[in-house]
Amino acid sequence: MSPTEAIPLLLVVLLMISAGGDDVREMSVSFEGDTDVDSVADVHVVAGGTATVPGATTVDGDVYVIGGTAVVDGTVDGDVTLLNGNLSVGDGATVTGTVQTYSGAAAVSPDASVGRLSQFEAPAPSSSPAQRVGGFLLQLIVLGGFGWRLVERHPRVVENVGAAIAEHALVSGVVGVLGATTLVVLFVYMAFTLILLPVAVVGLLGQFLIVLYGQAVFGYLIGTRLPIERDGVATLAGVAGFLLAFEVLGAVPFLGGIAQLVVAAVGFGAVLNTYFGLQRFEPVAIPSES
Repeated sequence: MSPTEAIPLLLVVLLMISAGGDDVREMSVSFEGDTDVDSVADVHVVAGGTATVPGATTVDGDVYVIGGTAVVDGTVDGDVTLLNGNLSVGDGATVTGTVQTYSGAAAVSPDASVGRLSQFEAPAPSSSPAQRVGGFLLQLIVLGGFGWRLVERHPRVVENVGAAIAEHALVSGVVGVLGATTLVVLFVYMAFTLILLPVAVVGLLGQFLIVLYGQAVFGYLIGTRLPIERDGVATLAGVAGFLLAFEVLGAVPFLGGIAQLVVAAVGFGAVLNTYFGLQRFEPVAIPSES
C-alpha cells in the first residue's frame, strides 16, 4: 500500500488517536517490505508489507494495522488495532492492552496472553423509509439553512462562486481536485508528528465545510431557475432539488459515485478560485501570437 492509498485509513487512525486523548508525540509507519519492530515511537502503523514484533522483544506503544500483515511473536505493551489487512498473535506472545478488530483477518493463538479481545460489529444498515426521509430532512435543514442565510446576508459572495461554477466548471473542477488532494496529503503528513494533529483535524474539518459551501451554491444556482421571487426561499428549494439529484446519482453503480465526486470537486474549486466568493473569478487569458 502506497502512502497515497493509505491516506483514508491513516486519517481514521489519527482521529482515533485524537479521540483517545493519550499523550502521543510521534508516529512511525511501515509501507512495504519485511520489518522487525524492535521499538515503537508511541504509535506504529502497519500500512503494507510485513511488520513483526520478534519473540523475546518488548515494544512499548500501540500498533495499528491498516494494510499488509502484522505478526506479534513478542510483547506489545499497549493496544493492537486491526482496521484492515492481517494480524497474527502467535504462541507465547503478549499484548497487555486490547486487541481490537474492526475489519480484516485476525488470528490470535489460544496460548497468547491478551488483555482483552474485542470485535467490532457494524450495525446493520437500515432501509426504513422513515429513517431515510429523516436523514434527507436533516441534510436539507443544515445545507438549506446555510444557503438561505448566505444568500440573504451576502448575495454577492454566492453570485461570485455560482458564476465560477456555471461559467468555468472545467477550471473549477481541476482546481478542486488538485486543491483537495494536496490539502488532504498536507494535513495527513502534518499529523504524522502528532504535535500538529489538532491543526490537521481543524484543516480537514475546514475542507469539509468548503465542500458544503460549494453544495449550497449549487442549490442557489438551481433555485435561480425556479419561479420563486425570494432568493432565500429559492435557494432552499434549489438545495432540496440538489440533494435529491445527489441521492439519485448515488444509486447509480460506479458512474454515480464518480459524478458525485466531480460535482464536489467543481464546487470546491469554485470556492477556492473566488477566494470564498470575495472576488469574481476571471481566468487568465493567454495572449495569442500575432
